[in-house]
Amino acid sequence: MNVQPVIILGTGGTCLDILEAMLAHNRSAGPDEPRFECRGFLDDDPALQGGEVAGLPVLGTLAEAGRFADCSFVNGIGSPQSFRHKAAIIAKTGLPPERFVTVRHPLADVSPSARLGPGCVVLAGAAVGAEAVLGCHVVLLQNAVVSHHCEVGDGCCLASGAVLAGRVRVGQLAYIGANASVRGGLHIGSGALVGMGSVVLTDVPPHVVVAGNPARQLRTFES
Repeated sequence: MNVQPVIILGTGGTCLDILEAMLAHNRSAGPDEPRFECRGFLDDDPALQGGEVAGLPVLGTLAEAGRFADCSFVNGIGSPQSFRHKAAIIAKTGLPPERFVTVRHPLADVSPSARLGPGCVVLAGAAVGAEAVLGCHVVLLQNAVVSHHCEVGDGCCLASGAVLAGRVRVGQLAYIGANASVRGGLHIGSGALVGMGSVVLTDVPPHVVVAGNPARQLRTFES
């Protein structure tokens, strides 16, 4: 049996969802399909070192990732508070993109013509349409939808129930909040935050917060 050892970066709720997605994959995998073996977590919180999360060990800090030469990795860090720093968080590991594995829940629907970069996470009920492209470390939480011909940049997160209509382009490190909807053909700028439940009818500039129905700019992020 082909087993792929994996370590999860972070210990928060999304990390537990990733763990459950790996376990669900293992239960549904055919006899010749590779299975995941989660070895544990890496987290920079000193209080967690040497402890356990969900019955698995916290193996060290992010900077210690290089010690685990036989493992692949997947990142689960990136809340609405920290999403703009995801690239720096992953860079702490010192690992190249090919060391990161994509985790796809068996109840996700990904078009055969879609392209997913390394380190993506697609949770249960999420959908990726025809000819869509996801960059590295893109996270689609439960029931998020990326429609046909969308382009989603590195490090983005679509929270639960967020919907991108066709041909939407999303810049790097953007966060689309839960149940937000983005009209087809629009552009969401890099580092932007779309608030939960928003209805986006116009392009969103980089590094701003928008919310509401229709979505309006509330503030900008400090550089």
